[in-house]
Amino acid sequence: MLKIIRFTYLLLLLFSISSYAQEAPKKWKFAFQFDNRFSSISENDIVIFGAKAGLQYKKLTRFGLGCSFITNPVTVINFNKKSNTYETNKINFWYFSVFNDWILYKSEHWEVFATEQIGFGKPNFVKEINEDIVSDFSANLFVNEVSAQVDYKVLPWVGLGTGFGYRNILNPKERLRATLNAPIYILKLIVYPEIFFKK
Repeated sequence: MLKIIRFTYLLLLLFSISSYAQEAPKKWKFAFQFDNRFSSISENDIVIFGAKAGLQYKKLTRFGLGCSFITNPVTVINFNKKSNTYETNKINFWYFSVFNDWILYKSEHWEVFATEQIGFGKPNFVKEINEDIVSDFSANLFVNEVSAQVDYKVLPWVGLGTGFGYRNILNPKERLRATLNAPIYILKLIVYPEIFFKK
């Protein structure tokens, strides 16, 4: 981990020296987006609310940190043949992530890019039978989301974005993967904070 930190520091230092040495437009800028996605868990529609913040380098790439969570728990009702009863499963899901956007096209108003988020999450599963909680557990897992997105700058400080992708769970338990792996549909609000810092 220390080697990675040193390497990252060295890269940032080199970029800083290069930026100082050349009289060019600002290469680095702060980026912030609300990152809402529509998806599913066990064939139940869900809304994922998220936010991402980071740095953009020129018109090439953008990277940073994000967090996401489902706005409402998912309720799944199953019939247990062994006990001859209905079971209610409630699922909560959240994760933190690092992201990287590869900017493919950028103009004054439009931006097209591919993005990947790799995160760590801990969904919670609560099983109830006749309103009695019979089990309550959380599972550690890694999340990988890949998507293609298009952003449109409506005003100098705000924009809208849309896209499509897939959420892939990295966990050895097949049941978790089958429950949480799903397509994602993106609809987001973008804030361009650099407009507030211009002189």
